[in-house]
Amino acid sequence: MPSSAIKNFFKRETPEEQPTWLILLGIVSIAIYAFSRTGFMDAAEISSAIATLTGFWGLYKYGKVVNSHILFRFIWVALIFQFISWALSVYVTPEWARETPQLDKITRWFTFIPLAWWVAQRKNAVWLIWGSAALGILISPWVTGEGIPEIIRGLNGERVFFGLRQAQHTSLFFGIILIGLLCFARKIMSINKWLTIPLVLTILYCLLVIYINSSRQAWLALLLTAFFMASYFTIKRFKRATGKQKFVTITLFLFGTISLGSLVATNETIVDRVMEERQSLSAIVTLDFDDVPYTSFGIRLHSWAAATDFIKEKPIFGWGSNGRTLVMKHTEWLPNWVQKDFGHLHNTYIEMLVNFGIVGLIFYLFMWVYMTKSLFKEIHRGTIERSIGYFYMSFLCFWSIMNCFEAYQNFWTGVFYFTVFMTGIQAKIWRAKYLI
Repeated sequence: MPSSAIKNFFKRETPEEQPTWLILLGIVSIAIYAFSRTGFMDAAEISSAIATLTGFWGLYKYGKVVNSHILFRFIWVALIFQFISWALSVYVTPEWARETPQLDKITRWFTFIPLAWWVAQRKNAVWLIWGSAALGILISPWVTGEGIPEIIRGLNGERVFFGLRQAQHTSLFFGIILIGLLCFARKIMSINKWLTIPLVLTILYCLLVIYINSSRQAWLALLLTAFFMASYFTIKRFKRATGKQKFVTITLFLFGTISLGSLVATNETIVDRVMEERQSLSAIVTLDFDDVPYTSFGIRLHSWAAATDFIKEKPIFGWGSNGRTLVMKHTEWLPNWVQKDFGHLHNTYIEMLVNFGIVGLIFYLFMWVYMTKSLFKEIHRGTIERSIGYFYMSFLCFWSIMNCFEAYQNFWTGVFYFTVFMTGIQAKIWRAKYLI
């Protein structure tokens, strides 16, 4: 290839000069990845590779407008503190350190960056991506699970999860879809009023799966998210209401809250699942932590207590990417069967502190602060619809609570949905800020 051709090949151009076929290739490959990740791994691996590689090329060739974006600096910061954490581990506790640094543990969170570039190129591409991911999950009972027979067993009291790793991960997926459907219900119905029927049926389907899945953390997270969003809309309505309207607003809020609470408190299945932890809860209330039994929640509580010793010893940069495993394997007072069967701490924030210290946790929180600030800046400008903001707020609330009881951010399930969600959010921000 002549030098002039090589020079032109790597010459940076504007977003308007991107070939349509390349944009469509990127968007379609992301949609295939979003749909197939949970049930068709071969297709997901190929499509994700295409989407990521072409996305990086698109950013280099046509993405000069986002060159100085802080997200790229986030990647470098993540690489640096992960390397420092590993190096300190090798220096201080070489017998427990990994032979090589695992620099992908945090940086993989940012695979949404090249994907977001393609999605930002078309106005409605985000709905295709989010819809594809939702559809892939909705059909999972018949792809990774056993279909109707498994659903029937769930209705008969068996805890089912349709092959989506574990019950907690299934509840995460269907909970996020449920939240999305509720946030975008008005938008869906505005397309065609007949879409109301499949919308309602899909919402009921998600509720059914979450119910028979029997994940207490999902029930808690959804209830708190509903309360948070209902409080937000009540306060918003209250500020604009007149005297009589204010009374009606508060009355409806209290009535809805009490009704939902009563419905939950009188449901036999929910009560029975919660009461399974009554000994653990009683011990916690009396501050008698040593007597907390090793139930599902009890194991979590004991592992968190064990983690505090490790956090105190290396609070700044942590123990490296295998810190969570070290806690479970080298805490002598934990029972042998717990040490053998559990290799992590069931809490994203505690695992972050153990693995990468205060620096890692601050980095994680700052990432969310930055994304929140960027999104709502564009919403206030009127360039992004408010329903996206409602979805973001609901997702963040639900996600944050769920990660208190499971380290989703360290499993492919959490990374997958985090990537899909952030791809859509960042695409909306970039399109509003640079490409409209």
